[in-house]
Amino acid sequence: MSSSSSKYRSRQIQDSVIGFSISYQRENLLARGLGLEHIRELLLRLARPMLRQSASLAYGGHWKETEDNFTYDLLRLINAEQEDNSIGGPDSNLSIGRLYSHSSWPYYLDVTPAIEAQWINCCRIVRISQADVGFQPDEIVPDGEARNNSARSLFNAAVCLSAMRRLMMQPRTIHVPDIRHTEWIPPVVARVILGGKTSGYAGFMPGIFEEALSTINESRPLYLLGGFGGATETLAQAILGTGNSVRAPEFSTDWHEKNNPGYKDLLESLTSFTLPAGVLDPRATFDLLWDKILAAREHPSATLNTGLSDAQTRELLSTRDINLAIRLVREGLTNQNKLPPLAA
Repeated sequence: MSSSSSKYRSRQIQDSVIGFSISYQRENLLARGLGLEHIRELLLRLARPMLRQSASLAYGGHWKETEDNFTYDLLRLINAEQEDNSIGGPDSNLSIGRLYSHSSWPYYLDVTPAIEAQWINCCRIVRISQADVGFQPDEIVPDGEARNNSARSLFNAAVCLSAMRRLMMQPRTIHVPDIRHTEWIPPVVARVILGGKTSGYAGFMPGIFEEALSTINESRPLYLLGGFGGATETLAQAILGTGNSVRAPEFSTDWHEKNNPGYKDLLESLTSFTLPAGVLDPRATFDLLWDKILAAREHPSATLNTGLSDAQTRELLSTRDINLAIRLVREGLTNQNKLPPLAA
C-alpha cells in the first residue's frame, strides 16, 4: 500500500461508531416519488465508505426480516465488504467496521443463538435489559411474560426503549459468553437520521425524536435527512419553521394520545409505576425536544453540530437529492473529525 493511500486509512477512527436511525413508510415515500430502493441506496452509499474507513455502525432495528427494518441490509453489506477484503489486492489490509445492534428488552428475546452465531463476525448484539435501565428486582417482568401485553410489561418495554436510545451514546462493557473477558462497546459519536414513524410506534415517543434528542444532548453531530419523509421530515420542518414559536402538534403528548392507539393507556401507567432514575417523563421529554428545535431554528449548524454552514445544514434538512445528501453528510463528518477524508 502506498503512503499516499495509507493516510486515508482509518487508524484515527478506529472504534468510532456512526449511528443510523432509519425506517421505511411506503405511502409516505410514494407521495414523494420515492420507494424502498431509494432509501436502501441512500443507506448503503452512506455506510459503505464508513465501513471501509474502519468506522463501525450502530442501528437499533429489530431482527425480523420486514421491509421497514434495515438490520439485514447492513449485515449483508458488512459481510460482503469483509469477503471482498479477504480476497486480496491493494485494499486487502483494510479493517472493515462492524455493526453494533443495540436491542432493548423484550425485543432482544427474538435473537436466537443461531442468529447470533450466524452473524458473529459482522455484528455484536448489545442487549439492554430491564436491570440495565434501573428497574428493581420486584419490578422486572419475567421473560416468559414479556408478550402478555400487561400494563407492567408494556411500561417496562417503553422505558427500556427510551433508555436504550440514551445508552447508545455512552460507552459500556458487556459480557460475551464465548470469551473470558468483557468487551468494550464504543459510544455513538454521530448520527444520521431519515424516515421513521410518528404513529404506530412502540414506546413513549417516536424513536426518531428520542434518538435525535439524545444526540443533541450529548453535543454529537446530527444529520437529519428531512427530504425523505417520515418523522425526520416532521422534525426537519419544525426546525425550518421561522417566526412562529407555537409548538407543532406532533411534539406534544396530546397529539400522540389522539393518533396512537394505546398511547393514553401507556401515559396513565405513569401513575401506577415509577420511572427509573435518568428516564424523563415523556411530557418533559417533548418539552426538552421543542426547546432544542427552537434553538436549532436560530443556529442550526451549532445546535445540530453538523460541521456545515447554517445554509448547508438547512439544505440537508430539506433536500430530496440523494447525491447531495450523501455529500453533505460526509463533508460534515469529515469537518467534525468523525471520518477522515476519502482518497481522491
